[in-house]
Amino acid sequence: MDDYTPDVRSHSASYSALTLSFLAGGIAGATAALLLAPRSGKVTREIMGRKLNDAADSARELKGRMADKMSDAAESARGMKDRAIRRGQEIREEVTSRVEGAASALVG
Repeated sequence: MDDYTPDVRSHSASYSALTLSFLAGGIAGATAALLLAPRSGKVTREIMGRKLNDAADSARELKGRMADKMSDAAESARGMKDRAIRRGQEIREEVTSRVEGAASALVG
């Protein structure tokens, strides 16, 4: 049976790209709607300002979530590195023990 482990990084990148695409589409749509709306310039600028502030808030939230995910990924990578180092040390100790045992058998 084939062991398949999905690549979490590729999914995270896909989700991030999708989120950014939705944000960009929303901003473009809101801007077009405001520019084409039959309102006075002052009202349109006020609405546009509110929409831009909302978009900036969304971008800040996305930045915070991405920073948290990157921190989690770094923590996970550190854990994997530590486990690999410990396993390497165990293997080295086992090989050393076997070599010493074989050497003792040859000499004795």
